[in-house]
Amino acid sequence: MSLYNKHILPRIVDCGCGGRAFEGQRKRIVPKAQGIVLDLGIGTGLNIPLYDAGRVTKLIGLDPCQSSLSMAQKLADQSSFPVELVQAFGEDVPLADSCIDTVVLTYTLCTVQDVSAVLSEVRRVLRADGEVLFCEHVSAPTPWVSRVQDFVQRPWASLLGGCQLNRRAATALRYAKFRVDADTFKLDGVPFPIAWQSTGHARPLKLGERPDRCPTGPDLHLSI
Repeated sequence: MSLYNKHILPRIVDCGCGGRAFEGQRKRIVPKAQGIVLDLGIGTGLNIPLYDAGRVTKLIGLDPCQSSLSMAQKLADQSSFPVELVQAFGEDVPLADSCIDTVVLTYTLCTVQDVSAVLSEVRRVLRADGEVLFCEHVSAPTPWVSRVQDFVQRPWASLLGGCQLNRRAATALRYAKFRVDADTFKLDGVPFPIAWQSTGHARPLKLGERPDRCPTGPDLHLSI
């Protein structure tokens, strides 16, 4: 990991994702988490103060960046519920099968290397009656805006730790065999390339349950 990604990027992300508009989206979903919670891509810990202490038994925060986790530890130490921070990648979550009640994804799927592998791990560790809560910036539904996102993708990713502008969180979850309920909308007051948001929740499909219809085509951007 470069010095930029190790020491500078976590502070840039902390500042950007800590903005009022993004905090408002995280406030929509984080307090709904309950039981044993996995915050996948917890970063610098911005979500920790947003959890409802009366609903959370334990919070496990996972992130590959130790510098980010060191910043998160300060907030974890102030929490009234147990918080365990783990350095690991989402493609290889070091937890047992079916041990998690709620998985929280807040602006996480844009930066992982392999979305399909990460969601496979999410499904593995999540209980059969568990829930995924997510808010992500996504590819715009307007074709010309989506093309602009594609055009600026490479320089954007090089500056922001590989962040992908053109992924589709709800579609990826449906392909991973989740039942998804999501809203997609344009968020005011944020940079144009990441204004489009998808926020909602998902549950694993039960045996014999029919999946949601998934769109097809080359524009799904499920992995890089």
